[in-house]
Amino acid sequence: MERSIDAPPGGYGIINGMEREIFKALIDIVSLLNRPDRDLKMITKAGVNLEAAAFRVLVGIAHLQSTSVGELAAMMGKSYSSVSRQIDKLENAGLVHTYPSRSDSRIRVSELTKHGEEIIAIINRTRERMMQEALAEWTPEDKESLLMNLRRLYQTMKRLD
Repeated sequence: MERSIDAPPGGYGIINGMEREIFKALIDIVSLLNRPDRDLKMITKAGVNLEAAAFRVLVGIAHLQSTSVGELAAMMGKSYSSVSRQIDKLENAGLVHTYPSRSDSRIRVSELTKHGEEIIAIINRTRERMMQEALAEWTPEDKESLLMNLRRLYQTMKRLD
């Protein structure tokens, strides 16, 4: 263990090296998953006709189910206007349906259409194949442990919000 540079003498800034390494590993994973070239690879492998930006928004809507533009923009770390433009494109392509929120008509809610669900099913099957390939040398126990610990980490970090 070492003292943080910012900590006052004898102060509060003890950093455990393991937590720092966990954080670095998380940044590595998030950075890897957020690379646009990975999205293009997924789009190509899935054989779907989507722009990378629209792909991310479609996947985000599928993940959140019915969601507002604001919620989706916050989850993605993007501006409201850029997410809204992509939703418009997805709606014009018949992949997403939007409607005013029941609680506040100023809020636009987006959800997948039947066609959007079909495209997401293709993407999910492709993602599953890619993950199986990536984890081919892992034992079932290693995979189960990873899943359990990722879920646990998510719940732990969510409580900090």
